[in-house]
Amino acid sequence: MRITLQRAMLLAPAIALVVAASAWGQGGQPPAAKAPAPIRTTMEALHASGGVPKGWKFLMPPGDPAKGREAFVALECFACHKVKGEDFPATSKRAQEPGPELSGMGDHHPAEYFAESIVNPNRVIVQGTGYTGQDGLSKMPDYSDVMTVRQLVDLVAYVKSLKGGMMHEHGGDKAMGGKPMDMKGHDMK
Repeated sequence: MRITLQRAMLLAPAIALVVAASAWGQGGQPPAAKAPAPIRTTMEALHASGGVPKGWKFLMPPGDPAKGREAFVALECFACHKVKGEDFPATSKRAQEPGPELSGMGDHHPAEYFAESIVNPNRVIVQGTGYTGQDGLSKMPDYSDVMTVRQLVDLVAYVKSLKGGMMHEHGGDKAMGGKPMDMKGHDMK
């Protein structure tokens, strides 16, 4: 069978999808992210560059989205956060508080932003209904006494896996000037 260049170009996206799907296996989840290459340095170079290697930036290690979903349920994150297409328990021991919907969030923020939002929720305070309490601070609870580092890594991997959604409109929230805003409070228009 002879394949012309034009036909090969038309088939390339389909072949890429088949290869990706087979790499995902039967679990329906993308393969685990590969850890970044290590940065090698000497103690002298480390001190000479201000205590961190040149080009260094904190990166989340790869996690397991399926285990992150389990942590999402165990920590009862569903009491505040909705995820389209997910079937979480109908009740929780925690009070149901409206928080940001997480559908599609994986496309809009880096993993490190999600991690900081979980472990240090008052670092970035998005102003508006569902985000802040009457004290002006984040409504996000403190999980430092109940969450393991592994749960954090996997939970971030789960939220990062929530892709394909649109930026979320919040109904012209009055606290945000009546304009549709994305999850960081940026005007969408």
